[in-house]
Amino acid sequence: MLKFVPLPAPLVISQEKAISKTVTSEPLPCRRCLKDGKRGDEMLLLSYDPFIATSPYSGTSPIFVHKKCDQYQSNGSVPEQQFKRTLSIRAYDQNHMMVDFCVIKGDLLQERAEEFLSQTDVAYLHIHYAGPGCFAVRVDRAVV
Repeated sequence: MLKFVPLPAPLVISQEKAISKTVTSEPLPCRRCLKDGKRGDEMLLLSYDPFIATSPYSGTSPIFVHKKCDQYQSNGSVPEQQFKRTLSIRAYDQNHMMVDFCVIKGDLLQERAEEFLSQTDVAYLHIHYAGPGCFAVRVDRAVV
């Protein structure tokens, strides 16, 4: 079973660095609630680094978050936001080194994530939106 973890590292919203955006035609993916912003929603565009430890793979990328929303609570199934996009899966070991990766259609995320996490050397996954390359969500093994 999978656990989807939005914003694994603390999110710091610097008012002087965040850019306020109103959703117009294209849906913007919120990384906090894992739902797409709808027309008229107020969202913030800011830089975010999802790593919770030092890694040569760490680095900030742009993300959107609703100005106001609740944090996503994982129920083990793939959030709808990931189903409709092309995704990059990056598998990391306990030392935060990348050990594998692939690019897939979102409807294959469950299957591929389970395959990666069945490998003993894989500690967690970072999912990125393949086109823009920005962080989407972390995936861990669910504790049953």
